Amino acid sequence: MAKGRTEPELSLGPGDLVARWPGIGYTRAQELGNMGVKTFEDLLGLWPRRHQDRSVITPLRMLRDGETATVQGEIHSVRYDPAKKILRVQITEGRVTLMAIFFHATWIQRQFHEGYHAVFSGKVEKRWNQLNMVHPELQVLAPGERPFLGFIPIYPLSGSLKQNFLQRMMRDIVPRFAPQLPDPLPPDIREQQGLTNRAEAILHQHFPADLPSLEESRKRLVFDEFLRMALAVLIMHQIDPNTPGMVQNPGGPLVNKFLASLPFPLTPGQTHVWNEIQTDLKNPSPMARLLQGDVGSGKTVIAILTMLAAVDSGFQAAFMAPTELLAEQQWLVLQNFLQPLDVPVAFLTGKDRNAREYRAALKEGTIPVVVGTQALIADRVEFKRLGVVVVDEQHRFGVKQRARLSQKGEYPDMLVMTATPIPRTLALTVYGDLQVSRIVGLPPGRKPVETIHLSYRERRFAYQTVMTAVKQGDQAYVVCPLVGGDDEESQVKAAVDLAEGMKKVPGWRIGLLHGKMSSKEKTRVMDEFRRKELDVLVATTIIEVGVDVPSATVIVIEEADRFGLAQLHQLRGRVGRGNKAATCFLIADPKTDQARERLEAMVHYQDGLKLAEEDLRLRGPGEILGMRQHGITGFQLANPLKDLELLQRARRIAREILQRDPQLMAPEHRLLRHWVGGALEDGIPAQVLH
Repeated sequence: MAKGRTEPELSLGPGDLVARWPGIGYTRAQELGNMGVKTFEDLLGLWPRRHQDRSVITPLRMLRDGETATVQGEIHSVRYDPAKKILRVQITEGRVTLMAIFFHATWIQRQFHEGYHAVFSGKVEKRWNQLNMVHPELQVLAPGERPFLGFIPIYPLSGSLKQNFLQRMMRDIVPRFAPQLPDPLPPDIREQQGLTNRAEAILHQHFPADLPSLEESRKRLVFDEFLRMALAVLIMHQIDPNTPGMVQNPGGPLVNKFLASLPFPLTPGQTHVWNEIQTDLKNPSPMARLLQGDVGSGKTVIAILTMLAAVDSGFQAAFMAPTELLAEQQWLVLQNFLQPLDVPVAFLTGKDRNAREYRAALKEGTIPVVVGTQALIADRVEFKRLGVVVVDEQHRFGVKQRARLSQKGEYPDMLVMTATPIPRTLALTVYGDLQVSRIVGLPPGRKPVETIHLSYRERRFAYQTVMTAVKQGDQAYVVCPLVGGDDEESQVKAAVDLAEGMKKVPGWRIGLLHGKMSSKEKTRVMDEFRRKELDVLVATTIIEVGVDVPSATVIVIEEADRFGLAQLHQLRGRVGRGNKAATCFLIADPKTDQARERLEAMVHYQDGLKLAEEDLRLRGPGEILGMRQHGITGFQLANPLKDLELLQRARRIAREILQRDPQLMAPEHRLLRHWVGGALEDGIPAQVLH
């Protein structure tokens, strides 16, 4: 603790609020809170973004132009030029001087006092025989204070928080509180896996003595993240093997009539997946299967077969979609296929005027198939005999919503579908014991969508292509950019402005679709577009999934660099759904290398799984899956691609632990039980851990 600073209370523990630490104050506590840090234990988990090697101080006389170095000297002068907003701080070491230059950083000026010492780290520039550093990392030393050397943590910041303040605070807090945290990993597992204890790992992740200690600490903490996630997911999907499920008949008359009515045979990929599902349906254990299929691969046909197997067996089937627009799309598709088979399909949303009538029919069992949104999981919705649950676009649902629908029946068979391609490493981690199936290949007649990246100067070509398509009787989408922020309001404004501009083109019939419209308005616009009463649909990313209009052959995505790869791929999937060639235009002048790489990947790859792996490599797992939407917190240090070996080890250990102790009730697992409970945002459900 540096001189002149108030000593913290001796009674403070890891669970106490950081606001009680001397020098933090209300404002800094609020800014730490914005980063998810409330307690000292939270603060220990605020991992550095990187470390800077300041283990060696280079004498000023030894500096060379262009090198990166850490230097120390006495502050000789502090000069601020208000006209140019430049701060110059000169330090001396003997007769040699160095000038640190800061632009637009008046707040730094208050830290410097002549006679104090300063440590600067940065790139050396030599101009007119003067050594300079521009915006170096800095540490100002009060009289008697020793410099903080070694591998220096560089932390994420929020608001007015300063790097120097966080580093000073962490130097005092981490060594004090890390040893007080219990280690949830049983000693035998820790020794077997060759891992350091957790307190030491936390300390060295913040302040490593050298690179090997940093690597060892990361190895332990990454293993912890994987183990915690694996245990949480496996527990969420725990079903007693003796739990009786429902035996379904996948070869009944409705299934056979439906297959015979299809205008095309199942693709090899669909056939393979359907065979896997048939095996599950015949088995008395409840099915829990994840169905992955690229955009347009024919997942809906597999879902219909699965639901008809339930109806053939005397059960009901429920199909849940994340939004009213998608639910209505699927309802129309199901009606089209099932009406000729005399299978009624109800549509249930929270606002449906016929909801009471439908709920009564579901309870009586007179409605065999229902499509809906989260209204299906409402307490007042009851089924007579729910046999199959199909959940579409799973990444938009939380674990709790999915579980609540399952509880509407006596362990019904569940099919979870997603068009968001998920690399196997992540699917295994997030979906736990769900069996993973993937439809490989596209239905006959589907052509790859040509993808072209255009700069803003070249975007005229995209709209000329739209004009040509419209003249040929085809249709187009234009996806509006995010303007002035990433919120829905800004996106809606962009869509409205874009649509108004396009309406000035003679002969074009322009429609507008965005999330702020009422369900009735959305339905009206989509119906008009389907009936070809509109030529171009200007939309927000509301059309990302589920919208199926075969005559749409062109999509223009403005400011495409603002979207992730998975989202771009979904948007591209809105075209090419008929038998005509289709084109996707990505309009962007990317400002970062990562954005450029995303657009290049879109141009070069059609395969959604390959794109998902690229997205994982570029952006990390959290953003691809929206892990918090699963009810499970994401990774901070771990990367499933980079750390695949540790992921596999952690999953194996998780399985071994739960085989011996399914509810983590053993004394040696008490800390694990509490630790894993925190991995689920609302805790592990009571029916699993009781």
